[in-house]
Amino acid sequence: PRRDSVHRSDGTSLGTMAGSGFSGGLESQLSRQMTQQKGNQFYGPLGSVTASGPGPIGMMPPSQSLTPPPQSLNGGSLGNLNLGTLGGRILSAAPGAEAKYMIRNGPLGNNVFNSSNTLFPNRTLQRSSSLEKPSGRSRLLEDFRNNRYPNLQLRDLSNHIVEFSQDQHGSRFIQQKLERATPSEKQLVFTEILGAAYSLMTDVFGNYVIQKFFEFVTQEQKQALAQKVKGHVLPLALQMYGCRVIQKALESIPPEQQKEIVKELDGHVLKCVKDQNGNHVVQKCIECVDPIALQFIINAFQGQVYTLSTHPYGCRVIQRILEHCTPEQTSPVLEELHQHTEQLVQDQYGNYVVQHVLEHGCQEDKSKIVNVVRGKVLSLSQHKFASNVVEKCVTHATRSERGYLIEEVCTFNDGPHSALYAMMKDQYANYVVQRMIEVSEPPQRKLLLHKIRPHITSLRKYTYGKHILAKLEKYLMKNNELGPIGAPSNGNI
Repeated sequence: PRRDSVHRSDGTSLGTMAGSGFSGGLESQLSRQMTQQKGNQFYGPLGSVTASGPGPIGMMPPSQSLTPPPQSLNGGSLGNLNLGTLGGRILSAAPGAEAKYMIRNGPLGNNVFNSSNTLFPNRTLQRSSSLEKPSGRSRLLEDFRNNRYPNLQLRDLSNHIVEFSQDQHGSRFIQQKLERATPSEKQLVFTEILGAAYSLMTDVFGNYVIQKFFEFVTQEQKQALAQKVKGHVLPLALQMYGCRVIQKALESIPPEQQKEIVKELDGHVLKCVKDQNGNHVVQKCIECVDPIALQFIINAFQGQVYTLSTHPYGCRVIQRILEHCTPEQTSPVLEELHQHTEQLVQDQYGNYVVQHVLEHGCQEDKSKIVNVVRGKVLSLSQHKFASNVVEKCVTHATRSERGYLIEEVCTFNDGPHSALYAMMKDQYANYVVQRMIEVSEPPQRKLLLHKIRPHITSLRKYTYGKHILAKLEKYLMKNNELGPIGAPSNGNI
Protein backbone atom coordinates (compact mmCIF):
# COMPACT_ATOMS: atom_id res chain seq x y z
CA PRO A 1 0.00 0.00 0.00
CA ARG A 2 1.13 3.52 -0.70
CA ARG A 3 -0.16 6.98 -1.08
CA ASP A 4 1.33 8.50 -4.20
CA SER A 5 4.25 6.09 -3.70
CA VAL A 6 5.38 7.84 -0.53
CA HIS A 7 4.07 7.90 3.00
CA ARG A 8 2.42 11.24 3.48
CA SER A 9 3.66 11.37 7.02
CA ASP A 10 7.34 10.78 6.54
CA GLY A 11 8.03 10.77 2.82
CA THR A 12 9.40 7.22 2.95
CA SER A 13 9.37 5.64 -0.47
CA LEU A 14 7.29 2.51 -0.69
CA GLY A 15 9.13 1.26 -3.69
CA THR A 16 8.62 1.52 -7.37
CA MET A 17 7.00 -1.18 -9.33
CA ALA A 18 9.79 -2.00 -11.52
CA GLY A 19 8.54 -4.54 -13.94
CA SER A 20 9.72 -4.39 -17.49
CA GLY A 21 6.88 -2.33 -18.80
CA PHE A 22 7.68 1.04 -17.29
CA SER A 23 10.01 3.66 -18.54
CA GLY A 24 12.02 6.14 -16.68
CA GLY A 25 12.17 4.20 -13.49
CA LEU A 26 9.08 4.69 -12.03
CA GLU A 27 8.48 8.10 -11.05
CA SER A 28 9.04 8.88 -7.44
CA GLN A 29 6.39 11.14 -5.99
CA LEU A 30 7.03 14.21 -3.88
CA SER A 31 6.84 14.03 -0.10
CA ARG A 32 3.74 15.54 1.42
CA GLN A 33 5.50 16.84 4.53
CA MET A 34 5.74 20.39 3.21
CA THR A 35 2.78 21.97 1.52
CA GLN A 36 4.93 23.60 -1.11
CA GLN A 37 6.16 20.17 -2.18
CA LYS A 38 2.76 18.61 -2.46
CA GLY A 39 1.39 20.33 -5.54
CA ASN A 40 1.14 17.84 -8.40
CA GLN A 41 2.09 14.75 -6.53
CA PHE A 42 -0.41 12.59 -8.24
CA TYR A 43 1.34 13.10 -11.50
CA GLY A 44 4.27 11.04 -12.13
CA PRO A 45 6.16 9.62 -14.75
CA LEU A 46 3.64 6.68 -14.42
CA GLY A 47 1.64 7.26 -17.37
CA SER A 48 4.66 6.18 -19.18
CA VAL A 49 4.00 4.37 -22.39
CA THR A 50 7.19 2.43 -22.91
CA ALA A 51 8.98 -0.40 -21.24
CA SER A 52 11.58 0.16 -18.57
CA GLY A 53 15.26 0.74 -19.05
CA PRO A 54 17.04 3.49 -20.92
CA GLY A 55 15.36 4.13 -24.22
CA PRO A 56 16.95 4.56 -27.60
CA ILE A 57 18.86 7.70 -28.36
CA GLY A 58 16.51 10.55 -29.02
CA MET A 59 13.50 8.74 -27.57
CA MET A 60 10.90 11.17 -26.33
CA PRO A 61 10.27 11.25 -22.56
CA PRO A 62 7.04 9.65 -21.37
CA SER A 63 3.98 11.83 -21.10
CA GLN A 64 2.82 12.85 -17.64
CA SER A 65 -0.41 11.33 -16.45
CA LEU A 66 -2.37 10.87 -13.32
CA THR A 67 -1.33 7.30 -12.68
CA PRO A 68 0.26 5.44 -9.84
CA PRO A 69 3.53 3.63 -10.04
CA PRO A 70 2.74 0.02 -10.82
CA GLN A 71 3.76 -3.03 -8.85
CA SER A 72 5.84 -5.84 -10.17
CA LEU A 73 3.23 -8.51 -10.65
CA ASN A 74 3.81 -12.19 -10.93
CA GLY A 75 2.69 -13.51 -14.22
CA GLY A 76 3.77 -10.56 -16.32
CA SER A 77 4.66 -12.05 -19.65
CA LEU A 78 8.18 -11.48 -20.81
CA GLY A 79 8.02 -13.86 -23.70
CA ASN A 80 11.03 -15.75 -24.96
CA LEU A 81 13.71 -13.12 -25.06
CA ASN A 82 16.03 -13.26 -28.00
CA LEU A 83 19.31 -12.06 -26.62
CA GLY A 84 21.08 -12.34 -29.92
CA THR A 85 24.77 -13.06 -29.46
CA LEU A 86 24.62 -12.40 -25.74
CA GLY A 87 24.05 -16.00 -24.72
CA GLY A 88 23.32 -16.17 -21.04
CA ARG A 89 24.99 -12.91 -20.05
CA ILE A 90 23.05 -10.36 -18.06
CA LEU A 91 23.48 -6.88 -19.51
CA SER A 92 21.68 -3.59 -19.53
CA ALA A 93 18.67 -3.46 -21.83
CA ALA A 94 19.97 -0.32 -23.49
CA PRO A 95 23.04 0.38 -25.56
CA GLY A 96 25.85 2.07 -23.73
CA ALA A 97 26.05 0.13 -20.49
CA GLU A 98 29.57 -1.08 -19.89
CA ALA A 99 30.51 -4.70 -19.31
CA LYS A 100 32.22 -5.48 -16.02
CA TYR A 101 34.91 -7.84 -14.92
CA MET A 102 33.48 -10.65 -12.87
CA ILE A 103 34.89 -13.47 -10.78
CA ARG A 104 33.12 -16.61 -11.73
CA ASN A 105 33.73 -20.13 -10.22
CA GLY A 106 37.00 -19.32 -9.49
CA PRO A 107 39.97 -18.37 -8.27
CA LEU A 108 41.53 -15.74 -6.68
CA GLY A 109 44.90 -16.36 -8.27
CA ASN A 110 48.16 -16.84 -6.40
CA ASN A 111 48.85 -15.38 -3.02
CA VAL A 112 45.57 -13.56 -2.64
CA PHE A 113 45.66 -11.86 0.72
CA ASN A 114 49.20 -13.29 1.08
CA SER A 115 47.76 -16.79 1.11
CA SER A 116 48.97 -19.76 -0.83
CA ASN A 117 46.86 -20.82 -3.75
CA THR A 118 46.71 -24.27 -2.22
CA LEU A 119 43.95 -22.89 -0.03
CA PHE A 120 41.82 -22.62 -3.17
CA PRO A 121 43.18 -25.39 -5.37
CA ASN A 122 40.27 -25.42 -7.83
CA ARG A 123 39.90 -21.67 -8.38
CA THR A 124 41.36 -19.56 -11.15
CA LEU A 125 40.87 -15.90 -11.91
CA GLN A 126 38.64 -15.41 -14.95
CA ARG A 127 37.27 -12.46 -16.81
CA SER A 128 33.65 -12.02 -17.65
CA SER A 129 32.56 -13.70 -20.83
CA SER A 130 31.40 -10.23 -21.91
CA LEU A 131 35.07 -9.30 -22.36
CA GLU A 132 36.08 -12.48 -24.09
CA LYS A 133 35.79 -12.88 -27.83
CA PRO A 134 32.70 -14.99 -28.46
CA SER A 135 33.19 -17.64 -31.10
CA GLY A 136 30.38 -16.17 -33.21
CA ARG A 137 31.53 -12.53 -33.23
CA SER A 138 32.90 -11.31 -36.54
CA ARG A 139 36.33 -9.73 -36.84
CA LEU A 140 34.70 -6.45 -37.93
CA LEU A 141 32.55 -6.26 -34.82
CA GLU A 142 35.40 -7.32 -32.59
CA ASP A 143 37.68 -4.65 -34.04
CA PHE A 144 34.93 -2.04 -33.73
CA ARG A 145 34.41 -2.91 -30.08
CA ASN A 146 38.14 -2.48 -29.53
CA ASN A 147 38.12 0.99 -31.12
CA ARG A 148 40.14 -0.02 -34.15
CA TYR A 149 37.72 1.77 -36.52
CA PRO A 150 37.26 5.31 -35.19
CA ASN A 151 35.79 6.51 -38.51
CA LEU A 152 33.51 3.57 -39.27
CA GLN A 153 30.44 4.43 -41.38
CA LEU A 154 27.16 2.62 -42.02
CA ARG A 155 28.25 1.72 -45.55
CA ASP A 156 31.17 -0.20 -44.06
CA LEU A 157 28.78 -2.57 -42.26
CA SER A 158 27.51 -4.38 -45.33
CA ASN A 159 26.45 -7.93 -44.34
CA HIS A 160 27.03 -7.07 -40.66
CA ILE A 161 24.00 -4.87 -39.88
CA VAL A 162 22.03 -7.53 -38.02
CA GLU A 163 25.06 -8.60 -36.00
CA PHE A 164 25.83 -5.01 -35.02
CA SER A 165 22.17 -4.39 -34.14
CA GLN A 166 22.25 -7.25 -31.64
CA ASP A 167 25.40 -5.97 -29.98
CA GLN A 168 25.34 -3.47 -27.16
CA HIS A 169 27.81 -1.05 -28.73
CA GLY A 170 26.92 -1.84 -32.33
CA SER A 171 23.26 -1.02 -31.70
CA ARG A 172 24.15 2.37 -30.28
CA PHE A 173 26.42 3.07 -33.25
CA ILE A 174 23.68 2.30 -35.78
CA GLN A 175 21.15 4.42 -33.88
CA GLN A 176 23.48 7.40 -33.91
CA LYS A 177 24.31 7.05 -37.59
CA LEU A 178 20.70 6.59 -38.70
CA GLU A 179 19.77 10.05 -37.46
CA ARG A 180 22.05 11.65 -40.07
CA ALA A 181 22.29 8.88 -42.66
CA THR A 182 21.85 9.46 -46.38
CA PRO A 183 18.94 7.75 -48.16
CA SER A 184 21.30 5.19 -49.66
CA GLU A 185 22.78 4.37 -46.25
CA LYS A 186 19.31 3.97 -44.76
CA GLN A 187 18.35 1.67 -47.62
CA LEU A 188 21.46 -0.44 -47.04
CA VAL A 189 20.58 -0.89 -43.38
CA PHE A 190 16.89 -1.40 -44.12
CA THR A 191 17.51 -4.13 -46.68
CA GLU A 192 19.54 -6.16 -44.21
CA ILE A 193 17.32 -5.78 -41.16
CA LEU A 194 14.01 -6.43 -42.93
CA GLY A 195 14.62 -10.16 -43.15
CA ALA A 196 15.54 -10.36 -39.46
CA ALA A 197 13.01 -7.78 -38.30
CA TYR A 198 11.02 -9.99 -35.94
CA SER A 199 14.07 -11.34 -34.11
CA LEU A 200 15.42 -7.80 -33.76
CA MET A 201 12.09 -6.56 -32.38
CA THR A 202 12.42 -8.95 -29.45
CA ASP A 203 16.14 -8.44 -28.97
CA VAL A 204 17.55 -6.60 -25.98
CA PHE A 205 19.55 -4.26 -28.23
CA GLY A 206 18.01 -4.80 -31.65
CA ASN A 207 14.63 -3.35 -30.66
CA TYR A 208 16.20 0.09 -30.40
CA VAL A 209 17.39 -0.07 -34.00
CA ILE A 210 13.89 -1.00 -35.17
CA GLN A 211 12.42 1.89 -33.17
CA LYS A 212 14.94 4.27 -34.67
CA PHE A 213 13.89 3.14 -38.14
CA PHE A 214 10.28 4.08 -37.43
CA GLU A 215 11.53 7.59 -36.63
CA PHE A 216 14.01 8.32 -39.42
CA VAL A 217 13.16 6.38 -42.58
CA THR A 218 10.67 6.98 -45.39
CA GLN A 219 6.96 6.30 -45.04
CA GLU A 220 7.26 3.39 -47.46
CA GLN A 221 10.01 1.81 -45.37
CA LYS A 222 7.96 2.30 -42.19
CA GLN A 223 5.00 0.54 -43.77
CA ALA A 224 7.16 -2.34 -44.98
CA LEU A 225 8.58 -2.73 -41.49
CA ALA A 226 5.10 -2.62 -39.97
CA GLN A 227 4.09 -5.48 -42.26
CA LYS A 228 6.60 -7.62 -40.38
CA VAL A 229 4.57 -6.99 -37.23
CA LYS A 230 1.36 -8.39 -38.72
CA GLY A 231 0.50 -11.81 -37.40
CA HIS A 232 2.71 -11.31 -34.35
CA VAL A 233 1.06 -8.37 -32.57
CA LEU A 234 -0.07 -10.25 -29.46
CA PRO A 235 3.26 -11.97 -28.64
CA LEU A 236 5.13 -8.74 -29.35
CA ALA A 237 2.74 -6.74 -27.15
CA LEU A 238 3.38 -9.11 -24.24
CA GLN A 239 7.15 -9.16 -24.69
CA MET A 240 9.53 -6.83 -22.87
CA TYR A 241 11.17 -5.38 -25.98
CA GLY A 242 8.53 -6.11 -28.59
CA CYS A 243 5.97 -3.95 -26.78
CA ARG A 244 8.20 -0.93 -27.37
CA VAL A 245 8.34 -1.60 -31.09
CA ILE A 246 4.55 -1.93 -31.35
CA GLN A 247 4.11 1.42 -29.62
CA LYS A 248 6.61 3.14 -31.88
CA ALA A 249 4.96 1.61 -34.95
CA LEU A 250 1.52 2.86 -33.91
CA GLU A 251 2.94 6.38 -33.61
CA SER A 252 4.50 6.24 -37.06
CA ILE A 253 2.23 4.44 -39.53
CA PRO A 254 -0.93 5.60 -41.36
CA PRO A 255 -4.42 5.01 -39.92
CA GLU A 256 -5.34 2.06 -42.13
CA GLN A 257 -2.25 0.15 -41.09
CA GLN A 258 -2.86 1.09 -37.45
CA LYS A 259 -6.29 -0.53 -37.65
CA GLU A 260 -4.82 -3.73 -39.10
CA ILE A 261 -2.43 -3.99 -36.16
CA VAL A 262 -4.92 -3.29 -33.38
CA LYS A 263 -7.42 -5.81 -34.80
CA GLU A 264 -5.07 -8.58 -33.74
CA LEU A 265 -5.66 -7.65 -30.09
CA ASP A 266 -9.41 -8.26 -30.37
CA GLY A 267 -10.25 -11.08 -27.97
CA HIS A 268 -7.10 -10.51 -25.92
CA VAL A 269 -7.79 -7.07 -24.44
CA LEU A 270 -8.02 -8.02 -20.76
CA LYS A 271 -4.93 -10.23 -21.03
CA CYS A 272 -2.96 -7.28 -22.40
CA VAL A 273 -4.38 -4.74 -19.96
CA LYS A 274 -3.30 -6.83 -16.98
CA ASP A 275 0.15 -7.50 -18.40
CA GLN A 276 3.13 -5.35 -17.40
CA ASN A 277 4.10 -4.90 -21.05
CA GLY A 278 0.80 -5.28 -22.86
CA ASN A 279 -0.95 -2.51 -20.95
CA HIS A 280 1.35 0.05 -22.54
CA VAL A 281 0.39 -1.19 -25.99
CA VAL A 282 -3.32 -0.86 -25.20
CA GLN A 283 -2.73 2.67 -23.88
CA LYS A 284 -0.88 3.59 -27.06
CA CYS A 285 -3.71 2.16 -29.18
CA ILE A 286 -6.19 4.38 -27.36
CA GLU A 287 -3.93 7.43 -27.76
CA CYS A 288 -3.11 7.00 -31.46
CA VAL A 289 -5.89 5.08 -33.19
CA ASP A 290 -9.33 6.28 -34.29
CA PRO A 291 -11.69 5.51 -31.37
CA ILE A 292 -14.22 3.98 -33.74
CA ALA A 293 -11.70 1.22 -34.50
CA LEU A 294 -11.33 0.54 -30.76
CA GLN A 295 -14.91 -0.33 -29.88
CA PHE A 296 -13.77 -3.89 -29.13
CA ILE A 297 -11.75 -2.50 -26.20
CA ILE A 298 -14.81 -0.74 -24.76
CA ASN A 299 -16.83 -3.93 -25.19
CA ALA A 300 -14.20 -5.94 -23.32
CA PHE A 301 -14.43 -3.52 -20.40
CA GLN A 302 -18.18 -3.95 -19.95
CA GLY A 303 -18.81 -5.13 -16.39
CA GLN A 304 -15.08 -4.98 -15.64
CA VAL A 305 -14.61 -1.26 -14.96
CA TYR A 306 -14.41 -1.52 -11.16
CA THR A 307 -12.00 -4.47 -11.29
CA LEU A 308 -9.76 -2.74 -13.82
CA SER A 309 -9.87 0.59 -11.98
CA THR A 310 -8.42 -1.12 -8.91
CA HIS A 311 -5.70 -2.84 -10.95
CA PRO A 312 -2.21 -1.24 -11.12
CA TYR A 313 -2.20 -1.36 -14.92
CA GLY A 314 -5.93 -1.32 -15.59
CA CYS A 315 -6.36 2.04 -13.87
CA ARG A 316 -4.02 3.56 -16.44
CA VAL A 317 -6.01 2.22 -19.36
CA ILE A 318 -9.30 3.47 -17.89
CA GLN A 319 -7.83 6.97 -17.72
CA ARG A 320 -6.70 6.82 -21.35
CA ILE A 321 -10.24 5.81 -22.38
CA LEU A 322 -11.70 8.78 -20.50
CA GLU A 323 -9.20 11.07 -22.26
CA HIS A 324 -9.42 9.90 -25.86
CA CYS A 325 -12.62 7.97 -26.56
CA THR A 326 -15.94 9.37 -27.72
CA PRO A 327 -18.70 10.38 -25.28
CA GLU A 328 -20.72 7.38 -26.45
CA GLN A 329 -17.81 5.12 -25.46
CA THR A 330 -16.97 6.79 -22.15
CA SER A 331 -20.56 7.01 -20.94
CA PRO A 332 -20.92 3.32 -19.93
CA VAL A 333 -17.47 3.41 -18.33
CA LEU A 334 -18.41 6.42 -16.21
CA GLU A 335 -21.72 4.83 -15.29
CA GLU A 336 -19.89 1.84 -13.82
CA LEU A 337 -17.44 4.12 -12.02
CA HIS A 338 -20.23 6.07 -10.34
CA GLN A 339 -21.70 2.84 -9.00
CA HIS A 340 -18.51 2.22 -7.00
CA THR A 341 -17.23 5.72 -6.18
CA GLU A 342 -17.01 5.28 -2.42
CA GLN A 343 -14.97 2.07 -2.77
CA LEU A 344 -12.76 3.49 -5.52
CA VAL A 345 -11.74 6.61 -3.60
CA GLN A 346 -10.33 4.39 -0.85
CA ASP A 347 -8.40 2.12 -3.21
CA GLN A 348 -4.70 2.64 -3.84
CA TYR A 349 -5.27 2.62 -7.61
CA GLY A 350 -8.96 3.44 -7.92
CA ASN A 351 -8.47 6.84 -6.30
CA TYR A 352 -6.43 7.93 -9.32
CA VAL A 353 -9.31 7.16 -11.66
CA VAL A 354 -11.73 9.23 -9.56
CA GLN A 355 -9.23 12.09 -9.39
CA HIS A 356 -8.95 11.96 -13.17
CA VAL A 357 -12.71 12.42 -13.54
CA LEU A 358 -12.62 15.37 -11.14
CA GLU A 359 -9.85 17.04 -13.12
CA HIS A 360 -10.94 16.29 -16.68
CA GLY A 361 -14.57 15.18 -16.57
CA CYS A 362 -17.72 17.16 -17.25
CA GLN A 363 -19.36 19.09 -14.42
CA GLU A 364 -22.16 16.55 -14.08
CA ASP A 365 -19.70 13.74 -13.35
CA LYS A 366 -17.70 15.92 -10.96
CA SER A 367 -20.84 16.81 -9.01
CA LYS A 368 -21.78 13.14 -8.65
CA ILE A 369 -18.44 12.47 -6.98
CA VAL A 370 -18.70 15.53 -4.73
CA ASN A 371 -22.12 14.35 -3.59
CA VAL A 372 -20.62 11.00 -2.54
CA VAL A 373 -17.97 12.80 -0.49
CA ARG A 374 -20.42 15.16 1.22
CA GLY A 375 -21.25 13.97 4.71
CA LYS A 376 -18.04 11.93 4.86
CA VAL A 377 -15.41 14.67 4.57
CA LEU A 378 -13.82 13.93 7.95
CA SER A 379 -13.50 10.16 7.58
CA LEU A 380 -12.39 10.26 3.94
CA SER A 381 -9.88 13.05 4.63
CA GLN A 382 -8.22 10.85 7.24
CA HIS A 383 -7.83 8.01 4.73
CA LYS A 384 -4.47 7.58 3.04
CA PHE A 385 -5.88 7.40 -0.50
CA ALA A 386 -9.32 8.98 -0.22
CA SER A 387 -7.79 12.20 1.14
CA ASN A 388 -6.37 12.80 -2.35
CA VAL A 389 -9.88 12.68 -3.78
CA VAL A 390 -11.29 15.03 -1.12
CA GLU A 391 -8.62 17.57 -2.05
CA LYS A 392 -9.57 17.32 -5.71
CA CYS A 393 -13.23 17.75 -4.75
CA VAL A 394 -12.39 20.95 -2.87
CA THR A 395 -10.37 22.19 -5.85
CA HIS A 396 -12.73 21.30 -8.71
CA ALA A 397 -16.16 21.61 -7.08
CA THR A 398 -18.44 24.50 -7.95
CA ARG A 399 -18.36 27.50 -5.61
CA SER A 400 -21.51 26.37 -3.81
CA GLU A 401 -20.32 22.76 -3.52
CA ARG A 402 -17.02 23.94 -2.07
CA GLY A 403 -18.92 26.02 0.45
CA TYR A 404 -20.87 22.96 1.59
CA LEU A 405 -17.67 20.95 2.07
CA ILE A 406 -16.00 23.69 4.12
CA GLU A 407 -19.12 24.31 6.17
CA GLU A 408 -19.36 20.58 6.92
CA VAL A 409 -15.98 20.45 8.67
CA CYS A 410 -16.45 23.82 10.38
CA THR A 411 -19.81 23.03 11.97
CA PHE A 412 -19.63 19.31 12.69
CA ASN A 413 -19.06 18.73 16.45
CA ASP A 414 -18.03 22.32 17.03
CA GLY A 415 -15.67 22.57 20.01
CA PRO A 416 -12.44 20.95 21.19
CA HIS A 417 -13.36 17.74 19.36
CA SER A 418 -14.52 19.36 16.16
CA ALA A 419 -13.98 17.78 12.76
CA LEU A 420 -11.76 20.67 11.68
CA TYR A 421 -9.48 20.32 14.71
CA ALA A 422 -9.14 16.56 14.16
CA MET A 423 -8.28 17.14 10.51
CA MET A 424 -5.63 19.75 11.28
CA LYS A 425 -3.75 17.24 13.45
CA ASP A 426 -4.09 14.32 11.05
CA GLN A 427 -1.22 13.22 8.80
CA TYR A 428 -3.48 13.12 5.72
CA ALA A 429 -6.44 15.36 6.50
CA ASN A 430 -4.26 18.39 7.25
CA TYR A 431 -3.58 18.66 3.53
CA VAL A 432 -7.30 18.88 2.85
CA VAL A 433 -7.54 21.81 5.29
CA GLN A 434 -4.58 23.49 3.58
CA ARG A 435 -6.32 23.09 0.23
CA MET A 436 -9.50 24.60 1.66
CA ILE A 437 -7.50 27.64 2.81
CA GLU A 438 -5.93 27.97 -0.65
CA VAL A 439 -9.06 27.82 -2.80
CA SER A 440 -11.78 29.20 -0.52
CA GLU A 441 -13.54 32.51 -1.08
CA PRO A 442 -12.74 35.28 1.47
CA PRO A 443 -15.94 34.67 3.50
CA GLN A 444 -15.15 30.95 3.67
CA ARG A 445 -11.55 31.65 4.67
CA LYS A 446 -12.77 33.94 7.46
CA LEU A 447 -14.97 31.12 8.72
CA LEU A 448 -11.98 28.79 8.72
CA LEU A 449 -9.90 31.34 10.62
CA HIS A 450 -12.67 31.84 13.16
CA LYS A 451 -12.75 28.10 13.81
CA ILE A 452 -8.96 27.73 13.90
CA ARG A 453 -8.20 30.65 16.25
CA PRO A 454 -9.20 28.87 19.51
CA HIS A 455 -6.77 26.04 18.69
CA ILE A 456 -3.70 28.07 17.69
CA THR A 457 -1.73 27.34 20.85
CA SER A 458 -2.34 23.60 20.79
CA LEU A 459 -1.76 23.37 17.03
CA ARG A 460 1.77 24.67 17.47
CA LYS A 461 2.56 21.42 19.28
CA TYR A 462 1.80 19.28 16.23
CA THR A 463 3.89 19.02 13.08
CA TYR A 464 0.83 19.09 10.84
CA GLY A 465 -0.82 21.82 12.88
CA LYS A 466 2.16 24.08 12.28
CA HIS A 467 1.74 23.54 8.54
CA ILE A 468 -1.85 24.75 8.80
CA LEU A 469 -0.87 27.89 10.71
CA ALA A 470 1.89 28.68 8.23
CA LYS A 471 -0.50 28.31 5.31
CA LEU A 472 -3.17 30.42 6.95
CA GLU A 473 -0.82 33.24 7.91
CA LYS A 474 0.63 33.27 4.40
CA TYR A 475 -2.79 33.93 2.88
CA LEU A 476 -3.86 36.42 5.53
CA MET A 477 -0.71 38.50 5.11
CA LYS A 478 -0.76 38.21 1.31
CA ASN A 479 -4.34 39.41 1.02
CA ASN A 480 -4.28 41.69 4.08
CA GLU A 481 -7.23 39.82 5.54
CA LEU A 482 -7.68 40.19 9.29
CA GLY A 483 -3.96 40.68 9.89
CA PRO A 484 -1.54 38.03 11.16
CA ILE A 485 -2.87 35.28 13.39
CA GLY A 486 -0.51 36.27 16.16
CA ALA A 487 3.18 35.71 16.72
CA PRO A 488 4.01 32.44 18.46
CA SER A 489 5.70 32.58 21.80
CA ASN A 490 8.90 30.99 20.49
CA GLY A 491 9.03 33.06 17.33
CA ASN A 492 8.24 30.07 15.09
CA ILE A 493 5.03 28.89 13.60
